[in-house]
Amino acid sequence: MTRMLLAAALLALAWPALAVAQNLPEPELGDQLINLPTHLSLPPATLQVIFTHRFGEVASGASGDLFGLDSAADIGIGLGMGFGHGIEAELYRSSLFKQYETSVKWTAARQGGSSPLGLAIRAGSEFRAVSGLTDRWAGFVQVVLSRRVAGTLDLFLVPMYATDTPTLRNAKNVGFGASLHLVHAWDLSAEVIPVNHDTTTDASFAWAAAITKRVRGHAFLFYFGNSRATTADLMTASDLPGGFKRGDLRLGFNLIRRFPE
Repeated sequence: MTRMLLAAALLALAWPALAVAQNLPEPELGDQLINLPTHLSLPPATLQVIFTHRFGEVASGASGDLFGLDSAADIGIGLGMGFGHGIEAELYRSSLFKQYETSVKWTAARQGGSSPLGLAIRAGSEFRAVSGLTDRWAGFVQVVLSRRVAGTLDLFLVPMYATDTPTLRNAKNVGFGASLHLVHAWDLSAEVIPVNHDTTTDASFAWAAAITKRVRGHAFLFYFGNSRATTADLMTASDLPGGFKRGDLRLGFNLIRRFPE
């Protein structure tokens, strides 16, 4: 199933490349969609702070916990820096597994001019500091392909590989994303990551949707999804503790601030 989805997405993204390249404007995007990366990197000498918040319990109006808002949450904080030439580096820490993620991303191509597609490569390492784990270190690689359609819709394809996850070795997967740009700097975004069929946990495909408001130097994203994963290894392997089901709904948010801007 994953191979079929990957082939279909590659065809959808590659088909416009056969046409004459268009001088499309650069998408009004950050370096991250919801959980997946975009093909863009931070501008030179730009510092970015990102907070992620995912409520742990499934939202339910009948549970008495205000749709999960009274539950504990997975908190993440990250710092990113742009170095120019399409290069950025990031350090991110999540309370889930007390995990540290370091990464470097290089924007190899930006859409427009001679390139009909955007292309970036993101690679890094993970360290799980929670007690009781034997394999704490992992490496990962993500490749981002993007294409702008009809001037307001951006599509993303993100093949991913992780050397080690909490339960798997040499895990592979592919993520799909879309962002629709509305008036007054509002965006609607969506992501889908097929279930990794090698996982032994009770998991389904991961889906996420978001509403984002952008103002100068800030972005606030309100998250709806079934997975708590925010790091590359957990997204690739679908092996979150306790698993997740297709119909689960968890709430959360991303808060982003850039300096200077």
